[in-house]
Amino acid sequence: MLRENLTALLLLYIRPVAAISRILDHGRLWFAIVAALGVSLLLRYTAVGPFGHLTLTEYAIFHWMGYSMLAPLAAVLVVFVPVVILLRAVSGHRGFGVLMRSDYSSLLLCVLIAWAAAYLPFAVVGFFLPFGPLLVIPANLYFVVLAAFCVRTVFGTGFGAAIGLSIVGCAAAIGGIALSDFAGPMKYYVMSPFLLYYAYSMFGSDVRSLGEGLRSRQHLRQQMEIATTNPRDADAHYQLGLIYQQRRQYTEAIARFQKAIEIDPTEAEAQFQLGRIANQQGRFADAIRFLKTAAGLNEKLSSGEVWRELGTAYFGAGHFEEAAAALQKYTERRSYDPEGLYWFGKSLAALGKSAEAREALGQCIEAVDTMPKHRRAEVRKWKGLAKTELKTVEASR
Repeated sequence: MLRENLTALLLLYIRPVAAISRILDHGRLWFAIVAALGVSLLLRYTAVGPFGHLTLTEYAIFHWMGYSMLAPLAAVLVVFVPVVILLRAVSGHRGFGVLMRSDYSSLLLCVLIAWAAAYLPFAVVGFFLPFGPLLVIPANLYFVVLAAFCVRTVFGTGFGAAIGLSIVGCAAAIGGIALSDFAGPMKYYVMSPFLLYYAYSMFGSDVRSLGEGLRSRQHLRQQMEIATTNPRDADAHYQLGLIYQQRRQYTEAIARFQKAIEIDPTEAEAQFQLGRIANQQGRFADAIRFLKTAAGLNEKLSSGEVWRELGTAYFGAGHFEEAAAALQKYTERRSYDPEGLYWFGKSLAALGKSAEAREALGQCIEAVDTMPKHRRAEVRKWKGLAKTELKTVEASR
């Protein structure tokens, strides 16, 4: 297990996405904590060790990044991860409490190991050579990038959104360290054994539940891997494919879905997911082939979403008549879905059917406005796109 975790840490330098996936599947929180503390201790020795004659500027930089041994660990544990999860919740992806229970330990595990990997080269160089304050800048930037890979893999977001969340999380962590320094001796009162015991009595069960998400995912992954030894178990490969797909590891996901289809050619869900991936990658001919097969096997697949995906694939390929037909079938079944209504309106506009296009786009805007508040943030981008498309249709009249 130690070797597996060390391998994953070193793999971050060359294949960060594969490394983070490996950490999620086999990583251990104790290793992440020990690695972060070890690198933090080495950083501290770099500042005060044989080359520790810091100038005022150098000392200020080190002090600002919180070079005390526990500061980075505390900043990631108490500030960075909760802030990222809070932003994720605010953007409409489930509630904060739900996300904390399901994703806190997974994100914490990845980010701690990423922190250790980002600052380890800097600590080693500083150990053998006189400290250069400029090295702090690339180390911080490297951590932001690795943390973004962590956010992207855990939540399945785009890399742009992941970078934004990582930057905000880092800024909040730095602010937390600064606030801790400002508090001075007052912060040690919070560490009173009586207060800690009281806090444990009140919130101990909630804190212990934070690790359930990681444990259950790792256990599920292990069970799925075991199940794949059965040459007739297509579902095990399909479930593993979903895990890779959510992490945006599309090469691995495609291989698993194709294996599921090899075992069971009637596996409609695997065909559907292969079509979705091809659609996202702009391989519209492949997407149409997979999605038509999936729809033929089960036209009600994923509550009819197979028709929405097929419609967008036809649209991407420039087949607007087929796109409108598929999307009409979808919107008749799910008239409240903003994404389907947007693409239906866009397809109608491409066919020159301005009146019908305006109606569909207007319904898209109305669907977003009437969504429950907890879902509105998740789908509001379709409202913005529909408004833009509506202006284009109006201008072409």
